[in-house]
Amino acid sequence: MSSESSKISNKHIVRTFSPGWYASVMGTAVMVIAIFVFKEFVPFADQLQLFFLGLSALLFVAISVPWFLRWGCCLDAIREDFKHPVSAAFFSTMPISLIVWGIALEKAGPLFLPHTTIHEIMRILWLLGGIGIGAFAITFLATYFGKKDLEWQTANLGWLIPPVSVLILPVLGNSLAVIYAGTAWGSLLLFSNLIALGTGVVLYIFVASTVFSRYLFHKLPPSHLAPTMWIGITPTAIIAIIIIKMIPSLKIGLALSDPVASVLSTLTRVAGVSLWGFAFFWLLLAIVITALHHRWEKLTFAMSWWAFAFPLGAFVVSTGLLNSIFHEPFFLIVGLTCLTGLITVWILVAILTVKRTASGEIFKR
Repeated sequence: MSSESSKISNKHIVRTFSPGWYASVMGTAVMVIAIFVFKEFVPFADQLQLFFLGLSALLFVAISVPWFLRWGCCLDAIREDFKHPVSAAFFSTMPISLIVWGIALEKAGPLFLPHTTIHEIMRILWLLGGIGIGAFAITFLATYFGKKDLEWQTANLGWLIPPVSVLILPVLGNSLAVIYAGTAWGSLLLFSNLIALGTGVVLYIFVASTVFSRYLFHKLPPSHLAPTMWIGITPTAIIAIIIIKMIPSLKIGLALSDPVASVLSTLTRVAGVSLWGFAFFWLLLAIVITALHHRWEKLTFAMSWWAFAFPLGAFVVSTGLLNSIFHEPFFLIVGLTCLTGLITVWILVAILTVKRTASGEIFKR
């Protein structure tokens, strides 16, 4: 650690600790899932999954220490972050990271844990994550509804995180609904998944349209927020995953006949490709806008750079799902190209995060 960073006290680190740190857990855990969906094409896939699963767990524990200490000693700083039009949205990354890690555990856990243990951990993570996601979503919207001093220029796609984060619940919940089918937990999971899907889709439309208007009629956000443009990839990529993967739980939970389930499966696959198509379009748009943004104003590193990783990871996962269904070269090529890009992005952002943390620069506000 440099002499400059040694001058930064632990109290200062806790006080200035960004709520967006958990985005690094999300961006690391999603690597497990992205590798899993293309594991037959990735050398040492099992070892890489275990590496990223373990690293994301260690990150979660390490980040949780200053994050929770801040709630105990610096409530005034937390209140200020809730009032901030950028920082406020990133509080939700904490419970989201629980759900993403649970999904990663589902994929890599069988390599070292019995299924019963994995299922119990997944259920706990789903419950805790769901409570946290709901609480932060309501708090965020309640804080910003009717906020008199809120300006259009402050709107950014990071605003999608709190309200639309409910969409991540059915991704883990679908698997659990099948595992616990026929029990009270199974019913709770099934209907919670449907409620979360409807809530997330409608809120996505509301919030995205608001921010889209801001991007059209005002100057783009400053360079350190350029990665938030990539967050727009995530919702439709996740919705595509949900509706395709929901058929088994619906068939069991609602006692659907085979013909009805077959028709629904066909419809959801068609809808899944269409929604994936919008995510693909937004990925291309995000690349162009980020390149132009860098040309106009050099991009400066911030924790928001982890917003490059998770959205791209979600897109890789949805592409891998479509590839496993349709076996089309197009999905395979796009998926492997984006997986390569994801690995590159993760390495770059991880190195920059370590460097800025070691120098203490990341704790300056």
